[in-house]
Amino acid sequence: MRQEFTAQTRKEIKRTCKGRVINNLGRCIGINFLYLVPFVLLFIMVYLAMFGRVFAMVMAGYTDEYMLSMALTRSMNTVWLVMLLMIVISGPLTFGMMRFYLGLQRGEDLGVSTLFKPFTSLRSIWTGIKMEFCMTFRSFLWMLGPTIVYMVLAFSLAFSAAISGNPNGASAVLTVLNILYIIALIPIEVKVMTYNAGWVVLCNDETHSVWDATREASAAFKGQYGKLFVFVLSFIGWYILLLGVTYLCIGLGVAGIMLVAGGTGIAIAVAAFIAAVCLTVLLGAFVNAYELTSFFGMYEYLSKPAMPDMGSQNTPFTDSWPGQGGDGTPQ
Repeated sequence: MRQEFTAQTRKEIKRTCKGRVINNLGRCIGINFLYLVPFVLLFIMVYLAMFGRVFAMVMAGYTDEYMLSMALTRSMNTVWLVMLLMIVISGPLTFGMMRFYLGLQRGEDLGVSTLFKPFTSLRSIWTGIKMEFCMTFRSFLWMLGPTIVYMVLAFSLAFSAAISGNPNGASAVLTVLNILYIIALIPIEVKVMTYNAGWVVLCNDETHSVWDATREASAAFKGQYGKLFVFVLSFIGWYILLLGVTYLCIGLGVAGIMLVAGGTGIAIAVAAFIAAVCLTVLLGAFVNAYELTSFFGMYEYLSKPAMPDMGSQNTPFTDSWPGQGGDGTPQ
């Protein structure tokens, strides 16, 4: 028997996690920045590997399209190597970030260096890699059926429109089909999200197999998918704010170039771009940390067995869940 997860419980968990994220906002920004740096560098390496040689040949005066295409083809070997390296480092980095957020949710004092802790152990590196593959494979399995049905119906509509010569009618039906496909993906995304709690199981006991960890974590949300969906929707305002601030800064930059002539307009655009990047990083780090720590708090609350009935039908909520004492501090 599990504890009842109510709207009040959700609010209390979010309130506690929000306070901890705000108190450690600098660390949250730092760990998000460090997490992105290797991927940015790898993307630059991919770009240079694909187009660096071609660009050099063009600058040297080569115009033969066959030679340029052959150079681009040879560059693909380096691209595959970089992509493999990206897969290898993404798992351990994600493992380290999840350790940090789980510790933050539990009130522990962890530093940004937690991000790189999995790289100190071959077991942790391998666990992170396996977990990334496991998450991708589980998501693929859940997406496979609806995607196949969608593609079959879409190709059938396109074929029917080509035969009947009525593209307008097929276009309207295809629009409805696209909407239904998106709606069908919503419960799938909610289900796949439950597997993310498998990181908590692995942080508690790294000897768990990744498949068992994700299965065990998902089982804690059984019968709670509607509440998890509401939980996700409760963050929609923060994402709207994040997008609004970003596009507002970009809009101001574009307006500066269009409405103000000369170097002043360029200076306004550059300032707006810098502001967009800084505010996106700041708000993005906060929202990411706030949502993940709250999600881990929800999982730990649901995975905790219900307290025995002491003669009262309504047990008052206490701001605690597994790993914490009644005052919200780690045990």
